Amino acid sequence: MNGDVKNRIWRPERIKLTDDINVTPEVIDYCIKKFRRHERRLITLEKYYQNETAIQGRLMDDPDKPNNRVSHSFAKYITKIATAYFMGYGVKYEVDSEDDAYKAAYKQALDDILDSNMTKIKHFEEAKEMGKRGISYELLFINPEGKLKTQYYQANEMIPVFSQTPANFLTMVLRPYTLTSIDGRGDDVEYVDVYTKLYVYNFVRRRGGQWQLQEKFSHNFSDVPVIIRMNNAELKGDFEDVIPQIDTYDKAVSDTSNNLDYFSDAYLVFEGIDDLTATDEDGNELSATESAKVMKENRTILAPSGCKPGFITKDADDTASENHKNRTFKDIFFLSQVPNLTDEEFAGNLSGVAIKYKLFGLEELCIEKETYFRSSETKKVRLITEYINALQNTKYDWRDVKLSFDRSAVANTYEAAQTINLLRDVLSEETLIGLYPEIDDPAAELEKKQKEQAAEENTGTGDGNEPSGDDPGQSEGVF
Repeated sequence: MNGDVKNRIWRPERIKLTDDINVTPEVIDYCIKKFRRHERRLITLEKYYQNETAIQGRLMDDPDKPNNRVSHSFAKYITKIATAYFMGYGVKYEVDSEDDAYKAAYKQALDDILDSNMTKIKHFEEAKEMGKRGISYELLFINPEGKLKTQYYQANEMIPVFSQTPANFLTMVLRPYTLTSIDGRGDDVEYVDVYTKLYVYNFVRRRGGQWQLQEKFSHNFSDVPVIIRMNNAELKGDFEDVIPQIDTYDKAVSDTSNNLDYFSDAYLVFEGIDDLTATDEDGNELSATESAKVMKENRTILAPSGCKPGFITKDADDTASENHKNRTFKDIFFLSQVPNLTDEEFAGNLSGVAIKYKLFGLEELCIEKETYFRSSETKKVRLITEYINALQNTKYDWRDVKLSFDRSAVANTYEAAQTINLLRDVLSEETLIGLYPEIDDPAAELEKKQKEQAAEENTGTGDGNEPSGDDPGQSEGVF
C-alpha cells in the first residue's frame, strides 16, 4: 500500500475440457499452467485471513516520518462467524424409511464410516476453507486394509476440471505435489495424481523433465472420488468483496496513529532570528541541513536571547476522521452480510423475531452455502452407500438419507418454551421437542422421555395411583 486504495478484481475461472479427453502430459501442463494464473488470488486471501493485509507493506517517502501499520483481522472474524453459524452443529443424517430394521442398520453402517473419519471436524475445516478462499475438497479412497477413508484438501491443493457440456459435470481432478529431498543432495521431485471417473493416474517428473506415467489403477468408485465444496457459484470467499474496505479502514486507523505522532512532534519556534545553527558535542557548528536534522530530533530550536518563543502544532479534524472510520467499519459488516456481534443493538433481551431479523443477512449467506454443501454431501453419501452395499451385500438406497443443517444461532429459550406450550395440542411430541433450540436430537430426547415415563409407571409414581396407608383391604395386625 503506497497510495490510494484500489479494488482488486478477481474472477475465478473453471477449467473446462471435452469429455473424451485423455490424461496426457500436455493436458496436465495445460491445467497446472492455467491454475497458476489464479494462485496469486488464493495466496492473497490466505494472507488476509492471517491478518497480513496491504497496510503491512506500506512505505513512506520520508523514512523519518511515523509509519504506523495497523492491520485489523476482519477477514478472520467474517470467516469464523459465518462458518460457526453455518457448520457449528455439523450435518445431520437421517434415514427415511418405514422399515425400522432397514432404517437402523443403514444408519449404523453410515455412522460407522462417518465417525471413523472424524467427519464433523473435517466438515468444519472444509466450510472454513470455503469461507476463506471460495472452495475446498474432500478425497475418498480405499486404504490397504479395505476401509473407506476421507481426506480434506485446501483450495490450492487440487485442480478441478469440468466438462464443456451444458451439464458441466466434474471430469477429473488433479492433485499436484512436490517431495523435497531432506538431505539437499537430490532435486525436488514433482508428482500429480489425476482422479477420473474410473481411474487414478500417477505422474512424476524431475526438474526440467517431462511428465512420466508411473502408475494407473482403479479407485473402485462409480464417480470421480473428489467432493468439491463450493462457497457459491462465483467460487468467492466470504470477505473477498470487502478487501477494499478492509484496506481503507487499516489505512484510516494507521493515518490517525501517524497524526497522533505528528501532534507529539511540536516544534518550539523563536521569532526574530535570521540564522540558527546547531553544534555537535565538541562545539563545532553544523551545516544548515545537519542543524535542521538535530532540531527535528530534539523538537527544539536553539536561539540567542531576545527571541519570542512559541510552539507550532498541527490541527486535526477528528470529527471527519472518526466519521470516515465509522462508515467504513459499518460497510465491512453490511457488505459481507456478517453482523458485528459487539454492536449495542445485540442486547440480551431481544425477542426471537428481532434476533432473526438482525441475522437475516447471515442466514441468507448460509442458505447459499448450504445449497452447494448439500449437493456435494449427497454425492459423498451416494459413494459411501455404494461401498457399504458392495462390502455387506446390502441394497441400501442413498436417496433415503435426508440431510439437515442446524444453525449455531443465538436463541431466546424462554420464548421458545412459550411457543411449545401454545402448540402442544397441535403438533406431535417429537416436533415440539425439536422446536427447543438446545435439543440436537429430538427423536433421542423423545425416547428418553418415554423411558422415564415408563419407569415412573412401573414404580407406581407420577400417575396418581401411589400406594396409600388407608387401603381398606389391609388391616392392622394381619401379620
